[in-house]
Amino acid sequence: MRRPDRGGSSCARTLDLSVNHFLITYNEKAVILHYLIHIKPRTLAKTEKIYEVSRFEKLSIKNELFRTHQKKFPPSSIAYDGESNLFGAVRLPTGEFEVDLRGRKFVVGIEFKKKIELSHLRDRSIPGELLQGLNVIVREDSRKQKIACRRNIYSTNRAFELGRGITALLGLQQTLASTETGPELRVNYSITPFLNPGPVLQFLNERLGLPFDEMTQLTESERSAVKEALNGLQVTVTHRRSKEKFTALGLTSLVTEKIVFRDDRLDKEVNLVDYYKNRYLIEIKFRRLPCLDLSKNQMNFVPMEFCELVEGQRYPRDRLRWEEERALRQVASVHPMRRKKMIIEMVHAKDGPCRGELAKKFKIGITSDMTQVTGRVLECPNLRLKNLRGKFYKFRSQDGDCQWNLMKNKLLEGQKLEHWAILDFSAKPSNSSQRRLDTSFFTENLVERLRHHGIQINKEPAFVQESSMAALSSYRRLYGELKKAKQTPNGHPIQLLICAMAGRHPGYKSLKLICETELGIMTQCCISYQANDRAKKDKYLGNLALKINAKLGGTNVELYDPLPRMSDRPFMLIGADVNHPPCRNTTSPSIAAVVATVNYPQPHKYISRVRCQKHRVEQILELGEMCKELVERYAGINGVRPEKIVYFRDGVSDGQFDMVLNKELKDLKSSIETDQYSPTITVVVAQKRHHTRLFPFLKDVSVSGQRRSKNGIGNVPPGTVVDTGIVDPLAFNFYLCSHFGSLGASKPTHYYVLHDEHGFTSDEMQKLIYDLCFTFARCTKPVSLVPPVYYADLVAYRGRLYFEGLSTRRLTSFDHAVLPQLHERVENGMFYA
Repeated sequence: MRRPDRGGSSCARTLDLSVNHFLITYNEKAVILHYLIHIKPRTLAKTEKIYEVSRFEKLSIKNELFRTHQKKFPPSSIAYDGESNLFGAVRLPTGEFEVDLRGRKFVVGIEFKKKIELSHLRDRSIPGELLQGLNVIVREDSRKQKIACRRNIYSTNRAFELGRGITALLGLQQTLASTETGPELRVNYSITPFLNPGPVLQFLNERLGLPFDEMTQLTESERSAVKEALNGLQVTVTHRRSKEKFTALGLTSLVTEKIVFRDDRLDKEVNLVDYYKNRYLIEIKFRRLPCLDLSKNQMNFVPMEFCELVEGQRYPRDRLRWEEERALRQVASVHPMRRKKMIIEMVHAKDGPCRGELAKKFKIGITSDMTQVTGRVLECPNLRLKNLRGKFYKFRSQDGDCQWNLMKNKLLEGQKLEHWAILDFSAKPSNSSQRRLDTSFFTENLVERLRHHGIQINKEPAFVQESSMAALSSYRRLYGELKKAKQTPNGHPIQLLICAMAGRHPGYKSLKLICETELGIMTQCCISYQANDRAKKDKYLGNLALKINAKLGGTNVELYDPLPRMSDRPFMLIGADVNHPPCRNTTSPSIAAVVATVNYPQPHKYISRVRCQKHRVEQILELGEMCKELVERYAGINGVRPEKIVYFRDGVSDGQFDMVLNKELKDLKSSIETDQYSPTITVVVAQKRHHTRLFPFLKDVSVSGQRRSKNGIGNVPPGTVVDTGIVDPLAFNFYLCSHFGSLGASKPTHYYVLHDEHGFTSDEMQKLIYDLCFTFARCTKPVSLVPPVYYADLVAYRGRLYFEGLSTRRLTSFDHAVLPQLHERVENGMFYA
């Protein structure tokens, strides 16, 4: 939908900002010639199967075509998107061409599609094909010189070693967007971990610490570790001249010296060692190691000593060790002014965007300076708190910092905690470097902190049950430990079980699965060395108190003033998100989660529903059913159904807005509406996956209210909103930085209002979202994302943990399409807080 006004005007003050957007310059008379390219293998026999050509093969085939027909296909005048689109600055021949690539024959079809005029960049609505073509063109020159990974481009010249065969590379994120000021290139600094290219055996030595010599044999556990480390990685082989990439599918069951196969050329069985000696004139040294299985269309077993990892393979951040993640975070979280300087340097570099020959041929470029805009800093809301005497009072947060008040005063609604216990997995650490929980110190200080906040808690836990970290590795043993801790010695159900661990452990997934779906125990986990830290105990235990109170059903803070356009009728806030498995996982389902408020006029208590759905499907397939359950629960608590609903959706791109409106909104309405009930609905999308960053001018430091750092000025203050200039000219959208960025450069959230039956103005919608950011239960400051979406993200991730916890049980009857039902004792609580 279009914005209902010319932007907001309400604010505490204005702020001059630089934005990492660079305006595109172009020749209005220039054109882009759009061609379609189709690549398929040429079948030579009826028995030969047609297979899908990989992205790497397409690029190699395209390069070979351009090399053999260089005059017809000048590389400096053509941009390729890696799939089926060519964008040319000159006319290209059409028809079919035969390409021979490493002995395989392919047919390449070139078809002219359309002439796209750059003059359309003046239009308020820029054609999608033009934006698509420009995105490919501005990236092409940089991609040839650097490592292209998805839409980002990384340079090997700027690298930071993380250890274990992992290197962090510095690069650029760049995307083209249509804004009110014209087409702009959004350029951002990025750093991502990559696997070091090189010999596979060297990688295994660095990653797993395995030494290799000619007598090395793998034990069963080593074999399993090697298989996991290499599975799905791309390699090239050194015994052939070809640089073809292969995907490691696993290890052979036999060691190299025992592998025998049929050689069709010799028409007899041959030993793999003899085959390499006769065919390639090389001796296999590590004969007692298994081979890598690189089979695709036919059997392909290759000794690991002849395999090398391909350059440019991302390493998943969630698999980094704690010390590696910290090192990466230190490099990535650069000061805002340092980030701004790095972005400008990379834009001005010789290999920067639009700096190559290709951009000149298309007659496009970018400005050298960042876009300047004026932002507004919204007024912080009044909060409703309790003082130490239990009286309510109004508190005005200063620049979003309400931490002192929440830590020094009582929680708004503290709960009663009579039956609680401690299950100490750190009592028997798995190694000598781990510390066990100081139970007496922890108990005494936790009770003191909870009572200080107004939570009525018994002085002593019902019991302290000692266990070991090893118990977390066995599902059956863990179940037994948790079942023993389900109730007090007097038979009362445990309200809260505090689980202390010596460190992060994969068994956390199984623990949450067992407690929340099988036994009905509300849990709060903590790390022993953090709980023992006397210097930071107030902050750590204060944060635990917030989470514990929310899980018990209490309220930490409320908004003093009503939400705009919501307070006159019963209303519900809904948040929805989908958690997808990692890209390397091709079978696991996606997890959809929906949360909703069940109280009004102060929306701070949420209940949730979670479902499995098809692999990497973004549409929430059972949205209507889940929302119907939530509306009925709301009615059961309040005696009335919500008359107003605001549906917040996370994780969808611009191209999926139609799906949200035409499928999800339609499903939501058809499921809850009846002849007697038809609530009004507003749909808002929250986007965090964008590259826009806001930087304050130096002159604004004195009034920004920010803590000054040694490096100069910091981030924009909480409440900074931009809804002109850099926003989509055809939509009701704005950027809001609602949090205080204490580390690195703050990322604003981009909000789109897709559908509105309540008549929100820009000021009202911005205030609604910003005020809600102060009500997140587990934080003493406003958060970066509106809480309904934040909670939905937490619930979807919890569903992912359930799925992975079930997978570790290796149940033959496990249905990948179904998650277990939440236990009735936790399903309507904020167990995920």
